[in-house]
Amino acid sequence: MPGSEQTRRPGEEASLFIVLVLDPVTGEIDSYGPYTYGHALAEACRRREELGREDLDDVLVAVVPLHPGPPFAGA
Repeated sequence: MPGSEQTRRPGEEASLFIVLVLDPVTGEIDSYGPYTYGHALAEACRRREELGREDLDDVLVAVVPLHPGPPFAGA
């Protein structure tokens, strides 16, 4: 994954990242993290290799920035 055309350097505003996993066949989606950028890339590579061993090459694995929302006021 590092250096691929799908990997972009993060902007300065993002400091935490998640690994997003999407299966287009089943529609299942999951995310892992938060991680620093380097750790997110390593985790994405690990998951991509694991999915490859299971012949799940259509599953998308992406590193995306985490943008925390405002604090929840509660109910």
